[in-house]
Amino acid sequence: MGFIQKFIDGIKNMIHNFKRIICFLGSVPRRISNINAGFDNIFKGINLEFQAIGKSFHQGSSSIGTLGLYIGELINTYMLCGFKFAGNFFDCIFYYLVDIILYVLYLPCTIILWAFDTFLDLDFYYIPQNTYKGLQQINDFLYPYLGFHIIHWPKKIREDCYLCKRLKTEAVDDKAKNVGVTFKETIPQNFGKSAKLFKRGQKQFEEIFKTYARNPSEVH
Repeated sequence: MGFIQKFIDGIKNMIHNFKRIICFLGSVPRRISNINAGFDNIFKGINLEFQAIGKSFHQGSSSIGTLGLYIGELINTYMLCGFKFAGNFFDCIFYYLVDIILYVLYLPCTIILWAFDTFLDLDFYYIPQNTYKGLQQINDFLYPYLGFHIIHWPKKIREDCYLCKRLKTEAVDDKAKNVGVTFKETIPQNFGKSAKLFKRGQKQFEEIFKTYARNPSEVH
């Protein structure tokens, strides 16, 4: 009886193994499909990374290039203004001296206002501010009749001695901040999109060695 039982068990094992072989052979197409899908996702992920590198290089170089142009323009405009004021210095020296004298005369008032504000916590700065606003209104009223300003120099003198068009440093600061945003926020966002594809491709490769392989579309 023992021999017969062993024989029956052997047949059962053979049938079970045969079923496993048939099942494995039946899943071979799915395993091959997983291999193909795994490679496809891996290569798609690699392609995304190369695209991210190219896009990031363009964004980074463009951002730095724009900042360089702004810095160059800032230096250029300041140099031109420097040459302008140097060339007009002797024509403007009289107006500069008058401004210095007025500043020196007003200096005691400035010190008094500062002392009141610092030591007595009394803010009287509104007095000169309101006075200037009143003078500005008087100036605007009288200018059409007098033909000149009473609180500042004529336009020609201001243009030659005080005014000069130059790029504001705030514009360069903004571009520098944009460079920081590009490298700290924008460029990092270009990467990482391929991680999901790499992970799915890895799982599809793992399906090759499983007993019951799934279709590639079922692997996420």
